[in-house]
Amino acid sequence: MQLYGVVYMNNIIGINSLSFRYQSKFIFEKFTLNIKDGEWISIVGPNGSGKSTLVKILIGLLESDSNIIVDKLTLNRENIDKIRKKIGVVFENTEDSFVAETVADDIAFTLENLAYDPKEIGRMVEDIAMEFKIDDILEKEPNFLSGGEKQKVALASAMVARPKILIIDDALEMIDEKSKNEILEILNKLHKERYLTIITITQNLEETYKTDRMVVINDGNILIDGPTINVLEEDKIFNRIGLSLPFMVDLSIKLKLYGLIDHIILDMDEMVNALWK
Repeated sequence: MQLYGVVYMNNIIGINSLSFRYQSKFIFEKFTLNIKDGEWISIVGPNGSGKSTLVKILIGLLESDSNIIVDKLTLNRENIDKIRKKIGVVFENTEDSFVAETVADDIAFTLENLAYDPKEIGRMVEDIAMEFKIDDILEKEPNFLSGGEKQKVALASAMVARPKILIIDDALEMIDEKSKNEILEILNKLHKERYLTIITITQNLEETYKTDRMVVINDGNILIDGPTINVLEEDKIFNRIGLSLPFMVDLSIKLKLYGLIDHIILDMDEMVNALWK
């Protein structure tokens, strides 16, 4: 179900009638989704809803019965290497992604795999490290980093080759609030300054606040699709699929019922000001 009359042009990803079966069960059946170039979209759903399977299909780890276009290229074996250069991915479990002895070498590994000029690699690693504020840990071993530092390094590795699309697959779930907020601010800057397309995969609705659009899926089906701030008001849908509303969203919905405010407010200071008017 698509609400609010949202229309997207200039799609960077087009998924047309996706069908994917695991053993005897359909994970997706005739699933269609378009993602606009430069959009920050959150794909939200409970465990088992198909979110991570969708990511694996988009980066070619799983083959599917569908016509999928990524930045004007058809997703197939012939184009998969070109498509992977256009997509950076950060997964939840960063422990499996580190392959080198130092942070600098680990970020450089991404560029080496893409056959970048060795003379350029050092400069590119330093540039991305400055951007993500991890230049002070470049010589550290990944095993000695905090959870937040590991996620920043994983994000830097995903972005060092300047892909057009970044996928965050439940990658902020296990880090502290300070690190999470820092990463979200970095993502917001990349989204605005580079016109980066970002796909946030999560079941934590607080991670969707800065996104332009939210798609809620369950059992491989789209339940609702629209501007994030509007979709957050659909509390009955979230309750039905077992996702908890953030405190500020839940409070806003209750205050709207009493006519004390007229829209969802996500910032506590803004809420206080609204109630004192």
